[in-house]
Amino acid sequence: MPEEPIIQFDRVTIKTRPPYELGLDEINFSAGAAELVLIAVEKGHPVFPLADAAQGLVAPDRGRVIFRETDWQALEPDAAASFRGRIGRVFNPPGWISNLDVSENITLSQRHHTRRPEEQIYREAEKLARDFGLAKIPNGRPATLNAGNRRGAELVRAFLGENRLIILEEPMQGAYTDLLSYLIKAVEAARHRGAAVLWISSDFRTLKPGRLETSQHFRLKKTRLFPAPD
Repeated sequence: MPEEPIIQFDRVTIKTRPPYELGLDEINFSAGAAELVLIAVEKGHPVFPLADAAQGLVAPDRGRVIFRETDWQALEPDAAASFRGRIGRVFNPPGWISNLDVSENITLSQRHHTRRPEEQIYREAEKLARDFGLAKIPNGRPATLNAGNRRGAELVRAFLGENRLIILEEPMQGAYTDLLSYLIKAVEAARHRGAAVLWISSDFRTLKPGRLETSQHFRLKKTRLFPAPD
């Protein structure tokens, strides 16, 4: 039997409400193991709740968002938090806990949701930092970093561990140009081990044809998704 999708949007409608500037209307798509779904948006696109809905952070007005065969709305808070521990995310705008150091931010989910030794978690984080072109995990609070290093650190956080779903919102925004090659390698590695990747961006010109094999490609126009032309 075919595997169930890791993430599925089933006719999801979310009305416009704060903090979102735009809602969603009848959104239908799914991503299974090793699949990459690209969603193109226009530059300056209003803030919309698709990534938050994928993490069960906002409830649909109609339809269902299903993660690992479970409707987010059927989960108790503790179970939902545990499920989110299997999701890596790059936020737009960037999301950091301001009173924690960068290293604490990066490793927080793995330290909280897994039983891995801290030494092992930090060792993997340091390797990922090098993979993303950083000499090491940056020191200090997130606010002390420049935009390029902060984006690199966000990617380390998103790919740390064996997340089942990775959500990338404008992952190259504010990043150094050469970060793209590292990011593509990380996406390919995550897909190879069976993760689903959802990549949302207003700039796909940097992704030259053939650099990434996509499973599905959509364009978000106002509140609806449409298949993107080849």
